[in-house]
Amino acid sequence: MKLFLMLFLLTLVYAKENKIYFIKQNIKKNPPYLKTINDSINKIRITRITDFKIFNNSYARHQYSKNQPFNCNSTLIKIQTKWLLDGKSYKIIKKFPKELHYTTSIWSHKNPYLLYIFKDDGNIFTYNVKTSKIKQIFKFKGYDRVTLGPNEGNIDINDKYVALACKKREDLEVIILDLQERRIIAKKIFKNRWGKSYNPLFFDWISVSQSGKYTVILWNKKSRNSFSSSKVKVYNTKDLSYRETLYKYGNHGDLCYDAKGEEVYVQFAGKASLNAYRLKDGKNIEILKNRELEIGGARHISCRNYKQKGWCYISTQKHSLILAIKLEKNGDIKYITNHHSTQENYLKIATAVPNPNGSKIIFSSDWGDKRKDVVFDYIVEFSDTK
Repeated sequence: MKLFLMLFLLTLVYAKENKIYFIKQNIKKNPPYLKTINDSINKIRITRITDFKIFNNSYARHQYSKNQPFNCNSTLIKIQTKWLLDGKSYKIIKKFPKELHYTTSIWSHKNPYLLYIFKDDGNIFTYNVKTSKIKQIFKFKGYDRVTLGPNEGNIDINDKYVALACKKREDLEVIILDLQERRIIAKKIFKNRWGKSYNPLFFDWISVSQSGKYTVILWNKKSRNSFSSSKVKVYNTKDLSYRETLYKYGNHGDLCYDAKGEEVYVQFAGKASLNAYRLKDGKNIEILKNRELEIGGARHISCRNYKQKGWCYISTQKHSLILAIKLEKNGDIKYITNHHSTQENYLKIATAVPNPNGSKIIFSSDWGDKRKDVVFDYIVEFSDTK
């Protein structure tokens, strides 16, 4: 207990009647690599799982709030598509083959050893982390770039459908691929909606929903010489026919199920609001309005807890918090921890991601170190987790 008090001056935050209360404190020291620190007040444990020297003199961190680092049974963790860690000890198991580094990878929702690899040249592979076998399952030809998202796309939780954004000159071609049957089931061309550059100009991301029934596109609009967020639209996956416009502009958000079992898109909307938009009919539900959610590029949402439906996880900018929020009107708020990042640049942003059942959360932080490149990954888990 004395050691705990020396290491921690905690930020206590608790939720009551849809309000967040603060007692300002800070964790004093960055936890040592692989040394778990117990927080008996908030009933959590925090472990730093990356280290500069151990990770080949690099600051390794997970990819993004919408990319799941944990495999389907949380026994393994990927850091980017570069390092594979044990999901319990957090020790390095191995380094991925070099040809897979910096590609977009998605864990199978069914097979704990299988990764789907999406390369910009149109190749799609599976990689078995147990046997180290790489297998090509599809190849797109005739496109300048084929991307999952880019960076923010996912496959459905049945490992069935995926939406690919394909560049053909300045056109965007959206393709729905059946991963199991390895065949294209739908295509739709949006003329002049990619632009001349390698990165898309007229849309931000494309993804299928968790059921695979819907495909969502966050469009961009040109204003003078720059591009800004525009409408969030939902389409039927089977034929890419238009269904609804969910909101007039997009923000950080994710696709999931709400507390009633309806598929929704959850995002920040307005200055300090968290909203959910039902995919089947576009109905808007204000989940929470709170100053903690105020505008900031460092705030993110993750709904990668597909085995714990009805909750989303938020990393905030204002007070550097990680919260879980129930997806219903005036939903419950659960404080998890303070991520302690200075948020000085994009790589230092927490982008917290829950594991599939919500029992652990991975996040990034520099733990108050403002040096440009310093960032580490951490796991926070609940003390009653076995």
